[in-house]
Amino acid sequence: MNNVNIKLIFLLLLVFAATLFLIQNTHVAKINILFWSYSMSVSLVIISMLIIGILFGWFLKSYINHKQKKKAIKEEKLSN
Repeated sequence: MNNVNIKLIFLLLLVFAATLFLIQNTHVAKINILFWSYSMSVSLVIISMLIIGILFGWFLKSYINHKQKKKAIKEEKLSN
């Protein structure tokens, strides 16, 4: 088996597991955030929090990289 087939099989297993998770966790949960209250399925709450966490981490990493590049450019200008 080549590397592409292994990645495809892993991706299909991951999609299958996610679909199974979504199907089995359809119970409705009441979500309270400060003054807001709404209801949605448990699986959607978990998936939403996962996506928000991934986006937050990505933005934080991008911000840190931007600051480091800016600092490196500033130090390079000072050394020249």
